[in-house]
Amino acid sequence: MPTTPHPTRGVTACDRCGAAIRWAICISGTYKGRRVPLNALPAPMGGYAARSDQHGGLVVRQLDAEFPNVEDARLEWPALLHWHSCSGGQNPQPPTPDLPPCAAQAHRAGTAVQAPLWGQR
Repeated sequence: MPTTPHPTRGVTACDRCGAAIRWAICISGTYKGRRVPLNALPAPMGGYAARSDQHGGLVVRQLDAEFPNVEDARLEWPALLHWHSCSGGQNPQPPTPDLPPCAAQAHRAGTAVQAPLWGQR
């Protein structure tokens, strides 16, 4: 019997289209180390495999040549990044993958310069 996520636990609404989504940490692939939105329901052709971690959070990995399928149907479920199916006003774009997460945030917010600490020049 394939695993499916809890129908309501951890589900929020997309700000753009109102669809049910879940937030997960990506552990492999293009968005490794970033929070990514997933469609709340499993998607067989999604290209990602999601599972709960030992702390009750949700992690997702990109399916690749080494591990092309969901490993154990009792632990993982197929997932689709919500960026690929959002019907919100403007087509949402995922964060720039070539920048590390902290640099991507600084890039969006503009550069900030911290004043020197007391005793520094």
